Amino acid sequence: MIHPPSLQKGDTIGIVAPAGRIDFTIIEQACLRIKQMGYKTKLGKYLNKHYHNFSATDENRKDDLQSMMDDHTVNAILCARGGYGTLRFVDDLNFDQITEKPKWLIGFSDITVLHAAFQKHGLASIHGPMCKSFLNYTESSADIDILFAFLEGQKPQYIINPYTKNQKGHTKGILTGGNLSLLYALRGTKYDLKPEGKILFIEDLSEYLYHLDRIMLNLKIGGILEKISGLVVGQFTEMKDNKTPFGENIDEIILKSVQEYNYPVAFNFPSGHIETNYPLILGDNTELTVDSNQVSLLSV
Repeated sequence: MIHPPSLQKGDTIGIVAPAGRIDFTIIEQACLRIKQMGYKTKLGKYLNKHYHNFSATDENRKDDLQSMMDDHTVNAILCARGGYGTLRFVDDLNFDQITEKPKWLIGFSDITVLHAAFQKHGLASIHGPMCKSFLNYTESSADIDILFAFLEGQKPQYIINPYTKNQKGHTKGILTGGNLSLLYALRGTKYDLKPEGKILFIEDLSEYLYHLDRIMLNLKIGGILEKISGLVVGQFTEMKDNKTPFGENIDEIILKSVQEYNYPVAFNFPSGHIETNYPLILGDNTELTVDSNQVSLLSV
């Protein structure tokens, strides 16, 4: 998997909104923070052209992203927010220029679709904070600091606390995944998971427990969970239940789907729809170790 070149101070970060609409003041504040960190910004032409629930029309959103992918003066692409909409145009993107001169793509949630497309074309990308995370940036904003450390060439070296539901073990593989509902939406497409030799990361927001159970069963019956090398479970935020309780929490739903497999499973990784969203390099050669004392997720 190709890792784009590291950024240098003074490089340009392009900002696009390939899915949901966003308050432009959030973009402006993010630009200020990015400039304070020593980088230039370039905004998509249609970034503030609201169209219903989207940031702009499908064609305009696609054109903005395509322009940033093809623009050799842009060194990385930051997606402003997720929401919904990337799936509506991903198949129309042209990867000729960006595979010739790779650059980092940054985002999560609906941006999972783009991560899958980038990986299909052999490009690593960063599952990480988007524009809203820059609003409350302080010296203790670890996710933003780590994001820029990755952009500048540092490799992921995470050590996190143990968790009662963890499944012990050690493995190596290519890190992949993202938002679980979007991974489910990509099943059966050219962007579907290729599980062999992969460490799968999953997270989600505001889904019904029964729906997540359905997704995990789909991944199990479809052979995905059997073939992966390890599983990293991020944050499942604001999960919903029916009036009649489903009867299992998210940890139990996931664990019952993978407990028969002999690979490490790490729960409660601090990445997803949370205030401090630790970035991950998707497409990175990664080592996952889960034991009684800690979980380590390391670039190798």
